[in-house]
Amino acid sequence: MHMTKKDRDRVKIWFLLDRSGSMASVAEDVIGGFNYFLAEQANQAGECRMTVVQFDSEDPFEVIAAGKRPGDVPELNDSVYQPRSLTPLYDAMGRLIKRADDRIARRSKAEKPPEDQLVVVFTDGLENNSHRYDRPEVFELVKKRQDDGWTFVFMGANQDSYAEGDKVGLDDGNIQNYAADSDNVAMAYQSMNRATNEFRGKSHEQRIADKADFFGGLKEAELEMLRRKNR
Repeated sequence: MHMTKKDRDRVKIWFLLDRSGSMASVAEDVIGGFNYFLAEQANQAGECRMTVVQFDSEDPFEVIAAGKRPGDVPELNDSVYQPRSLTPLYDAMGRLIKRADDRIARRSKAEKPPEDQLVVVFTDGLENNSHRYDRPEVFELVKKRQDDGWTFVFMGANQDSYAEGDKVGLDDGNIQNYAADSDNVAMAYQSMNRATNEFRGKSHEQRIADKADFFGGLKEAELEMLRRKNR
């Protein structure tokens, strides 16, 4: 199959959104931040598709958009995003990776152009309710896909995100702490949007080269947290 540069620079974004009960205090901010991210990505040049999954212990893998252009992904609202229950993070990550594997296999069989995989985890709580996958299994899944060129990003609040991300094999350059308050959630989404724009603007080769430094050394929400502490 002959591929043009446009074909090879396609991006697939997998967005995994924590809907556990601890997100309730910032639910409106999560909705607003996510919708901002969608609108900004819809205006970005380049071929891109998104799958959006929210998770909690009542429904550990609810797909709310599958393989859509950013502009076609429905906005979040308070009837869709209703925080509740516990945090089966490992189950959600394992199932998302398997779903991504299936999409890649289908596209390969149909001789469709490959896509660069960007997996984003946005959470504010620690794993506490997984039953299908454990930490070592998710670690191995992540490491193998990183070796295949995938980029994994972890945005975490109310935890040491670097310690939690390290447990599942994520690179420090792709991890960012944020504070679970209105202003910092908004800044977290702005930071995520800025870095995603830069990711999408790169060639396939440059994305692979930078796969362990998604934020390019600039983590706006985390810097703001540190600035507040040092006032």
